[in-house]
Amino acid sequence: MNKACWMGSTPELGSLRIHELILPGSHDSGMDTKVGGVIAQELTQDVPCIDQVRGGIRVLDLRVRAYHEYTPDQAYRYQLFHMSSSGRNLFGDVLNQLKQFFKTPANAKEIVILDFHQFERFGEKEHGWLREAMNRHFGSMFIPKSLSHLTLDELWSQHPGKNIVIAYNHQDRGDYWPGVRQVWIGENTPSAATLKAFMDKQPPVDDTKGELSAIQCAKYNVAELFRPDDFSDKIDEWFESQDLNSYIQKFRIINTDWSLRSRIVDNCIHACQLRARQAR
Repeated sequence: MNKACWMGSTPELGSLRIHELILPGSHDSGMDTKVGGVIAQELTQDVPCIDQVRGGIRVLDLRVRAYHEYTPDQAYRYQLFHMSSSGRNLFGDVLNQLKQFFKTPANAKEIVILDFHQFERFGEKEHGWLREAMNRHFGSMFIPKSLSHLTLDELWSQHPGKNIVIAYNHQDRGDYWPGVRQVWIGENTPSAATLKAFMDKQPPVDDTKGELSAIQCAKYNVAELFRPDDFSDKIDEWFESQDLNSYIQKFRIINTDWSLRSRIVDNCIHACQLRARQAR
């Protein structure tokens, strides 16, 4: 299966709503190794956001910092950051790239969630400025919260061209969706066993709440000078999708570092197929 268009290639998903999907996400999506001048401790992904999407990732974890030397209509006003800026910007490296991605007919049914998880240097009016700029240039692609009750079949048939959920973690969000509820262990350097034990304690996601929820399956490795850890072997083991009783069915969005190194995309696709067949 072509991972760039896996949702459109899986028509049975049409019976599910967006919050019912089991989706592969990337943690700190804007911090990829293709940027220059950023220390290794801040780099969490191998490739830029759009290449993550082409590889099947469907939820991008975005941390946005406002650079006031640029106007709200200039691309570099809103840059992606962890501790420092990656040099990637929201308009040029994410939204414009997605706009081009969705122009390919095969990708017309893909749904991408942009989780605006953290904001920095945002004054009282900054959220309004950002929303106005995004809506003016890209608003036709956004799926408003008012359509969240629709299944994918209904979205695809009634609202073609709407492919992007803006999950906005701030009260000044207009008709954007609330931010993704990120479930995090609360420490940066747990062992793999400690992280797994934390995830084991989480109750299965309650779909009746209609919220977007993510498990943060990411950690740092002290032995490697506090760099984001690659434990893809464990991620493949924990989230292997075999049937409706598989562990992956507890979760809805699974955020990982080095997200294309593991089989998380394949496992999420299979888990979605099982849920969709059950729903039908």
